[in-house]
Amino acid sequence: MSFKIRLLPSGKEFTAEKNETVLEAALRSGIALNYNCNTGTCGGCGGRIKSGQVRETRQHDFHFSDTQKAQGHVLLCVTAAQSDLEIEVKEAGGIEDIPLQRITTKVEQMERVQDDTLILHLHTPRWQTLRFLAGQHLSLAIADMPPRNKSIASCPCNAMHLQFHIRRVPGDQFSEYVFTQLKISQTVMVEGPWGNFSLDESSKRPIIFVAYETGFAPIKSIIEHAIALELEQPMHLYWMVHRPGNHYLNNLCRSWLDALDNFSYTALTGNDLSGESSWEASTDPVVGLRDMEAAGASIVADHPDLAGFDVYLTAPEPSTEGMVELLQRHGLPKGQLHLDVMKRF
Repeated sequence: MSFKIRLLPSGKEFTAEKNETVLEAALRSGIALNYNCNTGTCGGCGGRIKSGQVRETRQHDFHFSDTQKAQGHVLLCVTAAQSDLEIEVKEAGGIEDIPLQRITTKVEQMERVQDDTLILHLHTPRWQTLRFLAGQHLSLAIADMPPRNKSIASCPCNAMHLQFHIRRVPGDQFSEYVFTQLKISQTVMVEGPWGNFSLDESSKRPIIFVAYETGFAPIKSIIEHAIALELEQPMHLYWMVHRPGNHYLNNLCRSWLDALDNFSYTALTGNDLSGESSWEASTDPVVGLRDMEAAGASIVADHPDLAGFDVYLTAPEPSTEGMVELLQRHGLPKGQLHLDVMKRF
């Protein structure tokens, strides 16, 4: 059995199952409610029931006063709906509402998707899940190496399980360690989140996503968040890689294409004329520029007038200027371009 939950004052609505907490249901639906511990200890997820019936799912350490209880105050992490609800609650409106966090995680899985590409899965403690906005990045501290900033590739709707896409770069201490020495259950300290590359949830314009190589990571996070929000506007993903076969999550993109009526996917491959590896392509300004010129040509061929679109772009720094100029020549307003320069991939 499911119930309709309406949040005040935003008016956002989602459904909650009878045996899940309101907080779990909200996060699953892509709604960024305030919370910290997720165990009923801190009081950070407090809300006020304006109408409807609820029940507590477990005992908890944080307690409201008798007056607050009479006014309908509850902890959403230990509260389940028993009817349709209206709840007065604080939501994160933007990056300024997300606190800086430092969490000790453990390696859950290392998924080798290509010879030089690995998906790192980290697991947070249940009592300390990470709050972040889709598209943001963290610093990862592993062993005694300097921290490395990496974009989060997973959705905020399941913030206990964090995903990062790691490209092996010869001579790079961090990636070499991850590929050759990192172990399951080893601790990784994460800190953040940082960055303002995130979804404009207020916009109803169709969306174009452009990713280059492992710049797909933050784009994936945003797309999964958009799916959780059940956005209705058209979304078109262009994923450019340098060499054939490098779309390491091509099946995932194809599954979105099959499942979503409003989603389009174009897999692009650059002109691999000189035999560069993927990491060389991501760092060589000439190669990156050439590949992104091809991506830009494909985009404007499909969408010659970009005035009514939002564009989310992750690309190597040397190639972004030409891409931005091309998009703007085709009518894209500056305020509708969201750019994440590839420095963390």
